[in-house]
Amino acid sequence: MIRLLPRSLLGRNLLLLVLVVIASEVSVILLIFVFIQKPRIDEAALFVASQTAAVERLLAALPEPGRSRELAAMNGGTASAPPVLSHTALPHAYTIRRFLRSLRERLPAGTALYWEASGGRRIWVRLVIDDRFYWLALPTAAAIRQSLPLSAVGILLTLAMFPALGAWLIQRHTAAPLQRLASAAMLIERGTWPEPVPAKGPTELAKVAEAFNRMVEALAGVEATRAEMLAGISHDIRTPLTKLRMAIAAPESFDAPLASAERFVAEIDTIVAQFIDFARGWDDEPRVPGDLNGLVEQLAADYAGLGHAFELKLAPLPLVPYRAVGMQRLLMNLMHNAAVHGRVGLAVRTYRDGDFVTVCIEDEGPGVPAELLSTIRQPFRRVATPGRAAGTGLGLAIAERIARQHEGRLDLALRPGGGFVATVRIPCD
Repeated sequence: MIRLLPRSLLGRNLLLLVLVVIASEVSVILLIFVFIQKPRIDEAALFVASQTAAVERLLAALPEPGRSRELAAMNGGTASAPPVLSHTALPHAYTIRRFLRSLRERLPAGTALYWEASGGRRIWVRLVIDDRFYWLALPTAAAIRQSLPLSAVGILLTLAMFPALGAWLIQRHTAAPLQRLASAAMLIERGTWPEPVPAKGPTELAKVAEAFNRMVEALAGVEATRAEMLAGISHDIRTPLTKLRMAIAAPESFDAPLASAERFVAEIDTIVAQFIDFARGWDDEPRVPGDLNGLVEQLAADYAGLGHAFELKLAPLPLVPYRAVGMQRLLMNLMHNAAVHGRVGLAVRTYRDGDFVTVCIEDEGPGVPAELLSTIRQPFRRVATPGRAAGTGLGLAIAERIARQHEGRLDLALRPGGGFVATVRIPCD
């Protein structure tokens, strides 16, 4: 099956422009025929018909042989019949055909007309005078002899060059950016991350390039996170899993093998839960107005039961729309970090600041090196505490993600007198 529609954008633009130009030119030609050419042809036919009638009256008033001499003078020296009397077919040119039809309608019924295509291209009219036939040769005007349809075809072919040039000028501004995008997409398909595509050219194509670059950056980030998660899971689970195998294979090496095995299983479960929390997010959880102070008090009571007492300084707060499970995880992660790494001077403060509510989790522990403040929120960035192994490096990353899901933010800072403070700001409505 022949494909009529071109596959390339250049071909389609060219075809569309050519069709538009042809349609417009055909419309112009039709208007010229209907409102200009046709009235002119009919007017010329009426004029020739009136001349023919006048000649016929003149010849009828003359006796023979003066009638033949006068007719010969009018015909350019001959009063005989047309050279090819049998050539009765109408000419191919539209204007001549239209002229002959209009002239025949204006002459008496039965008047014969013949078109002489060769030589002078004349119209022969057979007059009947005193029961005798006389042939009158009428020259045609140059304007009537012109072949307007062929001229129109020439005009269309000439004007078709301009849309081709226009299509090329349009296409050269779009082909290169689109080709760059296609090449970059092919690199991604082969598993290679391309360089950012230059955001050049027209505004629309520049926006597409910018969106493509953002998409590639996001995909690269997701891929990097996935690789880090796989490596992190493999690394963090290996130690408790090895201990669990030892507890099963050589229980005599442990004072309480069953309790040790349960502790190792709990460690593995905690690690896996952290990774699941980081991967899942809480985007699908609805927001419900709640008492943020009440949630802080509940978590502080839970940690007090584990031997970590938090001093509470809670200012009155309005009801805040938040995702219950997500917000609980955010505060738990921050309070867990303070309890495990800070250990002393644990405190939680809440207050309202304009259109935001603020929760500060503080401790008076060793804190972290100042140069790490800008990086510890990134996934898998671990800060080891003396006497304790480093965690999964996901707690602060999860907390920051949840804060952003609430259109808020998480700020980390060192206390002037020593210690660490994590500040969460959430909009009230």
